Amino acid sequence: MFKHILIPTDGSRLAATAIKAGVAMAKEMGARVTGYCAQEPVPTHIYGEGYIGDKDLVAEFERRSREHAQRCVDEVAAAAKAEGVPFEALVTKSSLPYRGIIEAAQECKCDVIFIASHGYRGLTSLLLGSVTQEVLTHSKIPVLVFR
Repeated sequence: MFKHILIPTDGSRLAATAIKAGVAMAKEMGARVTGYCAQEPVPTHIYGEGYIGDKDLVAEFERRSREHAQRCVDEVAAAAKAEGVPFEALVTKSSLPYRGIIEAAQECKCDVIFIASHGYRGLTSLLLGSVTQEVLTHSKIPVLVFR
C-alpha cells in the first residue's frame, strides 16, 4: 500500500513509541522510511538589535539544536536498521514544525506521514496547540496518527 513513510520525531517518549510502530508497519509493507526532525532556529530575540547574546552564545544554541535533531533521526535510523528497513534521514530548520514535516514529505516524495499525537483535548489542546493537528489540517497526503 505505502512505499515511502515519513516518520517525524521530536525526541519525546511518545515519538519513540511511534517510531517503533511506524518502522514495523514499513517492514510489513516493504516500504522505506525517512526519519525527520524539524530543527527550530535560534530565536531572533537572542541576537537581535539591542540584546546581549553574543555570537558564541548563538553558535552554542545552534550546535545544541543541531545535535538534538541528529539524535532524534538517529533513533529512527536505529529502529529501521534493527528491522532491516531502508532508511534516510532528513533534518531541516523550520520555525513551524508542521510546515517542516509537510515540506519534508513533499521533498522526499513520501506517500504517507506516520506521526505521534499526545491526544490533548479541550482547553489543553487550545493552550498547547498541536503539531499533529496542523499536519492533519494542511497535508495533501495521508497522515496516520499514532497514539
